[in-house]
Amino acid sequence: MRSDKRGEGRGVAFPAAFFCMACVAAALFQAFPAQGEEAVRTLTLEECLALSEANHPDLAGADAKREAERRRLSLTAVEDRVQASASASAARSGREGAPSGSSYTAGVTASVRVFDANRTKYAVEAQRGTLAATEAEGRKTRLQVRYGVKKAYMDLLLAGEVRGQRKESVDSFRLHLERAKGYYETGLKPKSDVTKAEVDLGNAQLALVEAESNVRVAQAALLNAMGVDLDGPFEVRAEDRALPESAEGGAEALALEHRQDYEAANRRTLAGKAEVRSAARASSPSLSLRGGYSAGGEEISSLSSEWNVGLSLNVPVVDGGAASARTDIARAQVRSLEAAREALRQNILLEVRKAVLNIRNARERIRIAGLTVAQAEENYSLAEGRYRTGVGDSLALSDALLALTDARLSVYRARYDLQVAQFALESATGVELTEPEGAE
Repeated sequence: MRSDKRGEGRGVAFPAAFFCMACVAAALFQAFPAQGEEAVRTLTLEECLALSEANHPDLAGADAKREAERRRLSLTAVEDRVQASASASAARSGREGAPSGSSYTAGVTASVRVFDANRTKYAVEAQRGTLAATEAEGRKTRLQVRYGVKKAYMDLLLAGEVRGQRKESVDSFRLHLERAKGYYETGLKPKSDVTKAEVDLGNAQLALVEAESNVRVAQAALLNAMGVDLDGPFEVRAEDRALPESAEGGAEALALEHRQDYEAANRRTLAGKAEVRSAARASSPSLSLRGGYSAGGEEISSLSSEWNVGLSLNVPVVDGGAASARTDIARAQVRSLEAAREALRQNILLEVRKAVLNIRNARERIRIAGLTVAQAEENYSLAEGRYRTGVGDSLALSDALLALTDARLSVYRARYDLQVAQFALESATGVELTEPEGAE
């Protein structure tokens, strides 16, 4: 009896232990990818934006342009700074029948412009305006890069949603084919139903292949928008972002205040006006202070020195009309800059209005698409029920399933259009306004 009980206890304990070991093995199998498989990296929108700011070549180019303009500003300001130079020489000479001799000279000269009718001052002011415009354009480039990343991110999310819906369609049409075969074998449905189901399944599989290709294209586009080439597979996490309630009403004023390209246009116009003032003073007199010190002689220990200080006045008399022509050119460039600024202002307002209208249209499309999905689901349920009971035909069921797929895709596209329209409004205003839904 005791031996039977012990055997019975072992019989119960062994399956329990085996079950525990199987659970542990399954957990470890899920925790670590299989050999040869790469772990899929999941990226958030903020991570994609951070990668773009660290790697995008357009941002590096904008930094280089800004640095170049800073150096030009320093070069323009040289005329008002003290300039000095030093020289030294040593020579030895001789001729036949006479002893050779040595000579040594050293000297320092310096000059500074005292007066030039503010020509250099206005040239520096013009270059400062150009530098400020370049900096504003760099900020605009940054926003454009971020907008490109956001749009590419949403493109990939939409492609993933479409792929998921196409997979569901393939599963549904495969199930429909199995049912059609079963009904045909029992004599409830004709052979044409099986053929129709096979064709529908093939079309659904072809649409799935296209959706898979679109996902890979969208992934490549996102990498290009970020300016990186990630190793290994990756995917993105769905994230809905929303605008503040007051964003649409004050978007136009916000754009004219914060658009960096509009600020750059203003800066370039001001720089052009300063360039006109500088060019108009090209025929004005200039006064410079010069001085120097030098020493020379045949022996280093006994050099004789001299110094000199003086003023140099330069008065242009006739320049053949060059100064007048340069001034007229600068004035014409200012008029061109002002016209371009006005055209940009009008385009900014148009961008803002279009973005606002697209946002409102997308919201309405989401509402209508939701109703369409509800109706398509009801129609599909009815068609499936009729087909299952033998009353409906295969064509009605196929049409209902296709209509349901299209209705669900219309919801995805409407949500995508809303997100992209919100990002377009950010680009149009020059301010990042959207926040993740639910964020305080």
